[in-house]
Amino acid sequence: MNKNQLKRLPLAIIFGATLLSLQACEDASASIDKEAKQEEVIKVPVEAENIVRSNIANYYAANAILESTAEADVISKVQGLVEQVYVEEGDYVKEGQLLAKLDDTRYQLVLQQRQAELEQVQSELKRLNTAKNKTFVSADTLEKLQWQFQSLQAATDIAKLDVSETKIVAPITGYISNRYVKKGNLVHQYQHQNLFHIVSQKALEGVIYLPEGRLPEVQHKQPVELSLPAIGNKTYTAHIDRINPVIDSNNGTFKVVFRVDNTDGNLRPGMFAEVNIQLGLHKDTLIAPSRAVISLDNTNYVYQIIDGKAVKTEITTGFRNNGLVEVVNGLDDNASLIVAGHNNLKNESEITIVAVQQ
Repeated sequence: MNKNQLKRLPLAIIFGATLLSLQACEDASASIDKEAKQEEVIKVPVEAENIVRSNIANYYAANAILESTAEADVISKVQGLVEQVYVEEGDYVKEGQLLAKLDDTRYQLVLQQRQAELEQVQSELKRLNTAKNKTFVSADTLEKLQWQFQSLQAATDIAKLDVSETKIVAPITGYISNRYVKKGNLVHQYQHQNLFHIVSQKALEGVIYLPEGRLPEVQHKQPVELSLPAIGNKTYTAHIDRINPVIDSNNGTFKVVFRVDNTDGNLRPGMFAEVNIQLGLHKDTLIAPSRAVISLDNTNYVYQIIDGKAVKTEITTGFRNNGLVEVVNGLDDNASLIVAGHNNLKNESEITIVAVQQ
């Protein structure tokens, strides 16, 4: 080995040592970065909510159109010209209130004629029934006269009825929803064309159809909750008024009629109502938020937080209502559940709680 080679040898050694040192530093730095990244992936941020004990009800939801419990078409029982109309559409009327009046001139004359004939026969009967005249009148003649009196009495009553029926009155209490008649119209006896239509709004009802499996769960007077979108989703409490026990074979449902009080007058026939029927109530039971429950292959499970880890736990659920679910089995009273960030979790993943919902 010559002198030049000897001089270059220390330089090569120093250069190689430097490269090894740099490589070691890079490996150490990469190892630290890798561990930091692994730490970030493992610590999954989640939101949690504690399970509570409370009451929860089971509801059946449906839709219905409110209808009047009582309505009537008003017709004329006699023929005549309309002399006066006293009400308009939207007016509130009471039972027996005068709505319109027909010309009664002809009926008054007929009544006067019948009354005159009746008085004549009545006077004759009175004369013949005296003790002085009984011996001069046969029993047959007296009997015929009595039958004539009774016939004229009935004819007079009919004439009085015709006169009274020229006054068109309200058969029920309610609102005039339609007025079909005008002053001067000729109306006929018991004609098909109605004069008025009256709707009672003191109480309203609605019809819904439930699956046949729900028949044992509904009862008379059972409470029904109504929500009316037309008046700002205001809620009313109704009750079941009638239950049809016959199942419709075409669709497997049965008819239920509910009734709601409307003394405040805010409800109107024809309004759309969202209906919820309470079919059951469980008291002092474990309640969890619905968004904490994950359903997969007909199995329900949640992630509960135990020692900073997300532990996958299978549960049995019961009633569901308004974003809450009843937990029948699988959890204790002090369980804390993950409600957000759990979709990509694995069992016993490390977590970081960023928020706790109350």
